[in-house]
Amino acid sequence: MPVDGSACTAVVPFSNTNPWVDSFRLKTRNFVIGGTPFVINQAWDDRTEEDPEPTGMKWTGAAVWDAAVVLSDFLCTRKSLIEDKRVLEVGSGLALVSVVAASLLPAHIIATDYDEHVLGLARGNLERNVPELAKAGRAEARQLSWGSEEDAAALAPPFDVVIGSDVVYREEMFKPLLKTLQLTMGEHTLLVLAHRPRGLGEDKFFFWLKKELDVVEFIGPELLPKEFIHSDVRIHICKKKPPRA
Repeated sequence: MPVDGSACTAVVPFSNTNPWVDSFRLKTRNFVIGGTPFVINQAWDDRTEEDPEPTGMKWTGAAVWDAAVVLSDFLCTRKSLIEDKRVLEVGSGLALVSVVAASLLPAHIIATDYDEHVLGLARGNLERNVPELAKAGRAEARQLSWGSEEDAAALAPPFDVVIGSDVVYREEMFKPLLKTLQLTMGEHTLLVLAHRPRGLGEDKFFFWLKKELDVVEFIGPELLPKEFIHSDVRIHICKKKPPRA
């Protein structure tokens, strides 16, 4: 307190991460990404044992994970990746990345997940944060089960850009995910994946990935937002290998 006895207020910079709060359990999370505020509704405590997900981890899409925040921030530094493009997000969960990408004015963005409960939350987050694009049908959430040719074809691929965060976490889903990437990418499509290593066999996924795709850029955690340096998130930007002669 100042010597004259008057009150004082400390100005604390906003942070998208707070070590003193269990962020997963918040019903609503506020973010500032690329200088723009976003509000995302979560449902971590709404999960039940009757709602298992194919990966056996219940629906992990019920909360925002660090890699989604890191990827969202990265896209704001590379707006040309998104602007006027057809964009697909795989494993979108609550669709934070799609919400932020939609604010960068793509031609069309589709957030996808397999679980209808999660998709309902994703639609609500799109409608809340980018209402004009959602109303115009330029930002939407649709079902996509990894490995399903029918689901992929219904989205009218190929896309200009495919994005995903923290989608590499269960080995039995690696091959279905890779198949979906192949089904939704074209010759010129860029794949942007944000990934946090957890020792869950991810090396095998990236070994298989590099058989089909070229990594054109790798961004390590030291080049990403410092507030998430503890998460060790890294980003791979890939495209299909050229046809063999």
